[in-house]
Amino acid sequence: MGDEDTRYRSRAVHDEPLGRMGRRRFVNTLAGLGFGALSASLLTADDVRAASSDEVPIVYGLTRDGTSEGDGSGGGPSGGGVRPRRKTVPADWYDDFRSAVAAHRNLDVIHHESVASSAVAPGEYGGANATIHVDITAEEVRGAVPERVRDTPVEVRRVERTRERELDADPAALRSGAPAAGEGVPGSVAVASDDLYGTLAPAMRDPKDGALYFATANHVFGGTGNGGESLYLLDDGRTEIGSVREGYPKSDVVCASPKAGYEPLHRIRDGDPGRVLGQFTKAGLADLKAAGEKLEKIGVKTGHTKGKIQAVDGVTCAYGAICKRGQLKWGEESGFGDGDSGSVNYHPDPDDPEAGVLVGGFNNARTWWPGEDYIWGTAAHHVTNKHGYTF
Repeated sequence: MGDEDTRYRSRAVHDEPLGRMGRRRFVNTLAGLGFGALSASLLTADDVRAASSDEVPIVYGLTRDGTSEGDGSGGGPSGGGVRPRRKTVPADWYDDFRSAVAAHRNLDVIHHESVASSAVAPGEYGGANATIHVDITAEEVRGAVPERVRDTPVEVRRVERTRERELDADPAALRSGAPAAGEGVPGSVAVASDDLYGTLAPAMRDPKDGALYFATANHVFGGTGNGGESLYLLDDGRTEIGSVREGYPKSDVVCASPKAGYEPLHRIRDGDPGRVLGQFTKAGLADLKAAGEKLEKIGVKTGHTKGKIQAVDGVTCAYGAICKRGQLKWGEESGFGDGDSGSVNYHPDPDDPEAGVLVGGFNNARTWWPGEDYIWGTAAHHVTNKHGYTF
């Protein structure tokens, strides 16, 4: 059953005879009531019973199944499993959000040349409902965008058409500091290709075998055909720490195989806490936005900044040669500069905030034109869905 013909009435799950259902019927029942595919596949009947009658459970995050690999404690890869992080949210809010995501998918106005981007702004707890934001660069296309898609309002904003900015290839103004030899390499340190520099993400993992990889923004390597190119750590010089395994231009992510002696760490340098436990789901990001929680990032150019989530499930085509889906918009443009590309945004794990953080997504660019003010990049859940890697 697709989103187009799903009625979002998640609260009705409390009326279902869950105790008599097999697993397949349980998953199909949740999907039919409008639960997202990930939540439907990972929730249990006990999760539903634990929620009050006006609430429903969701999976807000995924953490690694095995906590020692790549965290600097000396453990090696221990398999690729993940564990769901669950919580309850108001059923009406969840239905409104899920309806908005489906409406955004059905809207599909991004193919218009003068539509720059579109995204879903999740509703607030006890406040405004979800809306779809559509940014246009020419007034004549406004009439092609409906005011509502089913029950979800659509807000259209005019922004200025602008050329791409030239990226800074001079690393002279970067924050200094690099990991000590033998300690592994955490995220939020300066890295470079032969031509451009950026910020290293914390370790990414292939769930199929638990192998760890370095990651940063694909545009640091200039787009396509970058397999085998060297990834350098900018310490006192340029130390080769790996080589590109594969680049993903549509997600603006590149993964690099580590060179012998250089271990990617599930850590963010100077983070407090700095340990990366996993990542947020799309619903988890929407929940943070609804609660007014802020994301953080540490980049090698602008350092540590914080900002609120503005929109999820974004699509942007105007600012780059390739349309990008799964975009997360957050913060303010002043919190990002050339050299911060490849860093990640994150938030303490709501289940155990002292233990570590969950990643929201990559930071790949910022606005530089009148009418908008945010940082954007590909959400971690989209990278996982499209390419398999997890934090």
